[in-house]
Amino acid sequence: MKCLVCQSSRVVNIFSSVNTHGRHLVNKNDRFTVFRCNKCNLVFLSDIKINKSYYQKYYELGYYDQNSVKENSLLHRFLALISRISIQRKELLIHEYYGTKNHRLSILDVGCGSGNFLLGINSTRFNKYGTEINKEAYDICRRKGLRVVLGSIEKIDFKRKFDVVSLWQVLEHVANPIGLFNKISKVLSSDGLLIFQVPNTDSLGFLYGKDKWFHLDSPRHLFLYNKKSVMALCQQAGFETVAIINEYYDYPLDLFWSIRNSPLKFLIYPLYPFFKLISRESLTFVCKKKSLRATVS
Repeated sequence: MKCLVCQSSRVVNIFSSVNTHGRHLVNKNDRFTVFRCNKCNLVFLSDIKINKSYYQKYYELGYYDQNSVKENSLLHRFLALISRISIQRKELLIHEYYGTKNHRLSILDVGCGSGNFLLGINSTRFNKYGTEINKEAYDICRRKGLRVVLGSIEKIDFKRKFDVVSLWQVLEHVANPIGLFNKISKVLSSDGLLIFQVPNTDSLGFLYGKDKWFHLDSPRHLFLYNKKSVMALCQQAGFETVAIINEYYDYPLDLFWSIRNSPLKFLIYPLYPFFKLISRESLTFVCKKKSLRATVS
């Protein structure tokens, strides 16, 4: 077995997992083997057949519209506020690293889900487009009035370039990340910006939670990354990293649920905001094509 990103044979079995989604156990009888590449640190599942039945089984109806929090409850309002802050912060990051322009930026949100990010960013600053492979999520976006194309980005002929391409917690679902990044490079303008967020396997949650890690999400998360494995992927696809940002406000309870079975929780829970900040459960990467030289932040 070889690592898909760096082609190394230094691959080891680190633990087994079951079908989970966030903090929820979906099916304990679905078992999977989790591997790690000891060269680039990529963590991945193996022997998963990505076909129509895979998506029907593991992305069942209601997947993109799940909400176990009672509407209008205090927790619901808190999470809605966090979501608005997160989207506003992401919009600021795009403008910060793209630079000042006198035109509306065209943005393509890959794997846009139910369209919350596209709906939340300023329509006076962006021409908004999205792609989504899930028909249910696509229909939700269309009902919201968003311009979304149904299908895999690799198979879509856009007939245009984009100023920004974004992926928010999407890359880990992709079976061919190098192919995806190569296609993004083709549709991204020469001075364009690639911005994406992924769960981070260098986090406390992964280190001490292992198969209970909130972001493990087997078998939907096919590949899991840290800084080293992302840099290896970007290197192969011709991107360079401009900045790496810890968006600690996203998924505010992910570390809480990840370590629920670890003795370490007795230390972390009383000081949760501090450990959530330093854990870096997810990382956001800002990238540009290598032809534009930039200083890593």
